[in-house]
Amino acid sequence: MKHTLITSLSVILLSGCTLSPDYTRPIVETPSQWSSQQTQTTSMAAYDWWTGFNSEELNALITQGLENNTDINAGVRRIEQARASLKIAGASLLPNIDGSANVSRSKNNPESGQTSYNSNLGLGVSVAYELDLFGANRANIDSASAGYQASLYDQESLKLSLMGDVAVGYFTLLNLHERLKIANNNLENGREILRIIRARVREGVESDLELSQQKSAVASVEATRVSIIEQIKNAENALALLLGKPPQSVFTDKKELDGITIPAIASGQPSDLLERRPDLLSAEQDLRAANADIGAARAAFFPSITLGLSDSVSIAGFGDPSITALGISSSLIAPIFSAGRLDASLEQVTARQLELVEIYKGSVLTAFQEVENALAAVRSAQDREIALKTTMEQARLAYTLSKKRYDAGSIDYQTLLDTQNAQLSAEDTYAQARLARLTSAVNLFKALGGGWVS
Repeated sequence: MKHTLITSLSVILLSGCTLSPDYTRPIVETPSQWSSQQTQTTSMAAYDWWTGFNSEELNALITQGLENNTDINAGVRRIEQARASLKIAGASLLPNIDGSANVSRSKNNPESGQTSYNSNLGLGVSVAYELDLFGANRANIDSASAGYQASLYDQESLKLSLMGDVAVGYFTLLNLHERLKIANNNLENGREILRIIRARVREGVESDLELSQQKSAVASVEATRVSIIEQIKNAENALALLLGKPPQSVFTDKKELDGITIPAIASGQPSDLLERRPDLLSAEQDLRAANADIGAARAAFFPSITLGLSDSVSIAGFGDPSITALGISSSLIAPIFSAGRLDASLEQVTARQLELVEIYKGSVLTAFQEVENALAAVRSAQDREIALKTTMEQARLAYTLSKKRYDAGSIDYQTLLDTQNAQLSAEDTYAQARLARLTSAVNLFKALGGGWVS
């Protein structure tokens, strides 16, 4: 019975207790479904959501970005730092063993007498172990572990952001090439009309006014073309930076958005975001770390006990008998007066924990808002693209008919100029609407924390 009691007390002393508050996820009002969602579908979470756009070139670019992006690589180093911090914290639960050794040799040479030499060799080992009675060390480990998990989720957030940026950058570059093609076609048409007007001016059919107006229209298209070329260079350089490459080193084989498909996106339930978005998971780990910090701050009010064991061997001369000393010690340190430092420390970590609760709630609400906005943008972009496609087709038809009638002399030049400008504007606007639809899809994937592809 006595042996059992001693064993039980030893287990209690060695295992200690915890003063950290129990963690519970903060309650945030969650909508039952998304307001912009037409139908609810069951789907599986897809990490490689970008493959749904059916572009091998995009797949290759994202792979390069994940391998070479400087922010991603810096995030890997932050993970390594967090892992090292966790190892440091974990070492506090294990004994600390130190070894020592010393060798000395002295010479005694008095004014009279024989010279003598003294040699000394000393070896020692000491072991110290702190009893974690009130869970301070384990609280520090829990905090470091949560920090490590948060760093992993932060890295996933970085990757998700990079994937989205590369996708949008790639689509933007293709769109700019399309817009350049539109500008080139319109410039060619404008120069052809300019040639016809010059001929008519020479024949006296048209005046210098129509000639000046067409020259102005051609110059305007040329200026637009130059601006688009500059934007293409900037887009290429921006994409190179995302891929961790120097400027002027990234070029795309594809020059248009044709063939790029938009995958069906099922948004799932709003509550799924709490488990899918890495930024929310990281914020929750920050909360767990703050909880553990409260436990460590509470434990600082209580005594700490350290057990020590030392063993040393001393040899006065290398041929002399050795002297062995074994020592066992224990120390207790208890706070008596800290001028309010411990109270202030506890107040500080408690306030920090309450702050993180509000930050987490705000992050969740922001996530809901981002998904709602993205869903609305996807639907709006789709409807807008359909309407603008009709606008572009009718503008092309109007220009074709106007040119035939102008050649036949049945309409004046101003009508032709108006239809020409309308066609250029409609084609360019439709191209940008196609980009907006792709961008809205990418933003929805990001808002969903990676996305659900049905």
